[in-house]
Amino acid sequence: MLRCTWLLMTVVGAWSAPAEDLITSLPGMDYEVSFAQYSGYLDGLEGQHLHYWFVESQRDPTSDPVILWLNGGPGCSSMEGNIKELGPFSISKEDEFSLIQNPYSWNLNASVIFLESPVCVGYSYSDDGSCESSDDTTSMANYMAIQDFFTIKFPEFHGLDFYIVGFSYGGVYVPTLAQRVQEGQSTFPLELKGWATGNGALDHRQNDNSLMFFAYHHGLFDDNLWDRMVEHCCNGGVASKDTCNFHDPIDVSCIANVYEGLDAVYGGG
Repeated sequence: MLRCTWLLMTVVGAWSAPAEDLITSLPGMDYEVSFAQYSGYLDGLEGQHLHYWFVESQRDPTSDPVILWLNGGPGCSSMEGNIKELGPFSISKEDEFSLIQNPYSWNLNASVIFLESPVCVGYSYSDDGSCESSDDTTSMANYMAIQDFFTIKFPEFHGLDFYIVGFSYGGVYVPTLAQRVQEGQSTFPLELKGWATGNGALDHRQNDNSLMFFAYHHGLFDDNLWDRMVEHCCNGGVASKDTCNFHDPIDVSCIANVYEGLDAVYGGG
């Protein structure tokens, strides 16, 4: 019976895309595109409204997979991923206004949901103005938002292959949401085929420690700085994941060395 219910929703939903959310024009775009796109709100936790921008696949939106994209932060807008990274458009460097088409857009082969999460990120808001959130409440709000997407806004896309992808602090957002999807399959079935994170923030200590090893072995700073780091930050002057502490050092020289390393990583262009 549950399967029949979802089938009915899919059939009915063939004409149910929300007309009020349809994007008909964009600043800086003087050409037509071959795909539909929408912008509006999905309901998260009670009183929360999460802004989304949805672009249908340019190939075949009736059968291509649906991808949910989450930027990191915590608190970074997924509009950055849309406009600067994997969305169908990017801003021209010539006039810094015109929208040009991205030849590497993910919506060449998939429909993509860009969701601004948690509440108060970008255009997302709460009725009472509260911006409080945690990793747990964020994953629940995201889970409720995708339920709203597949049941109320775009039921015609329910039943297609579904992927959850993000980067940076998406290393927390993505797997926690994927776990909720898996645990909720009996009440809200989704064709979750996989999830992925790039440069995922999984553990701050491991990330900070591994960053210095990564930077050195990729030549972002020289042997001189690395030797000083090992001397001041690693027990016994031995470089290993178990002996080095680049995360929260207390040695003044180590702190200075780490900041020098971070400048090479983040300020090197």
